[in-house]
Amino acid sequence: MNQPTVSIITVSLNAAAFIEDTIRSVLSQTYPALEYIIIDGGSTDGTVETIRKYDSRLAYWHSRRDRGLAHAFNLGLAQARGDWLVYLNADDYFQGPEVVEGMAPQLQAHADAEVVFGQVALIPRRGLAPGESPAIYGGPWRWQRFRFVCTIPHQAAFTRRRYFDRVGSFNEDLALAMDYEHYLRAGPGLAAVFVPQMVSVMRGGGASLNNVIPTLREWRLAQSLNRAANPVLIWGNFLARSSLCLIRQKLGRLLRGGDGRRGDGSTGKPRGQSGHKLTWP
Repeated sequence: MNQPTVSIITVSLNAAAFIEDTIRSVLSQTYPALEYIIIDGGSTDGTVETIRKYDSRLAYWHSRRDRGLAHAFNLGLAQARGDWLVYLNADDYFQGPEVVEGMAPQLQAHADAEVVFGQVALIPRRGLAPGESPAIYGGPWRWQRFRFVCTIPHQAAFTRRRYFDRVGSFNEDLALAMDYEHYLRAGPGLAAVFVPQMVSVMRGGGASLNNVIPTLREWRLAQSLNRAANPVLIWGNFLARSSLCLIRQKLGRLLRGGDGRRGDGSTGKPRGQSGHKLTWP
């Protein structure tokens, strides 16, 4: 059986601190049928110089201004030639060199799947402290849950090209939840397969707390656009989750006794993370 080709797409903007980890994690993959594409939004912090070091090993890359994260995703899609696409952004990296090789049999085994996804480990940008464990994101796909909360981490999701042919490209009106909206378009008929395998690691950022409410707003918009549920249920879900997040933020600030800044002083995050990496009880 021929091996499926896999396109890995990284989008970045001023991600010099971490993008080399991302690039190395992709180029170290043992899986041979792989192409790597980088879409940079015109970085000015040294990101481009890092990318140039690996120019000969990239299928395509450019650095120029774009219209935002969703547009960058679409620019990567336009260049990709693989049977399956993975978006691994500039704060993310594969968990090990055999990740894609380990997932490839699953891609072959599930001939009808539109997306095959595993799990992501979420770590702080400063790294894990001794004894600290990462949060794990990703679990079995069920429409009744997915229509209210995104449970497919795009850093661990292998999406079949024909899915893009069926539903189209990413919605550029969204800034944070375009990947969630993209899967919501298929409704309960989305052919999603969960594989309990750790695929990638994502660094959280100081702005992740600040992005929670805007992300939830975009979730609500994505759910409404795709009529994922009754409007009353969509609004109720948004209000409940927003309230819970605000309470958690307030408690976190009280426990830290400060202004909500992380120990590394960060409050912002570079483009490269979409905003929906939220875990819920």
